[in-house]
Amino acid sequence: MVTIDPCERLKIIQKQLIPSIISSANLETDTLDIKAAIEKNLPDLEKQCYELAERCEKQFPACSTEIELCNREKIKEIFQETKGKIEKIWWEKEKKELEGEEK
Repeated sequence: MVTIDPCERLKIIQKQLIPSIISSANLETDTLDIKAAIEKNLPDLEKQCYELAERCEKQFPACSTEIELCNREKIKEIFQETKGKIEKIWWEKEKKELEGEEK
């Protein structure tokens, strides 16, 4: 079994997972799924990033200079930005649903 070090996992989360969460929110038709991403999935992933960053800092103290998510402030900033993007997508889809119901 291959074990990925915490720094590499953080890099994958930032470069692949977060962009795919935003993309899937754009493609999602059910606003409840988008809401779940905002309320449950993102906070859980953010918590995991803090834990990984802590482990990463212990193993590789200079990691935060190379990988943004090894820095607690950057984690907070990136997840706030991501949440804002997804909330905007959710709001636009919710608005379209309401407009569709009124017709």
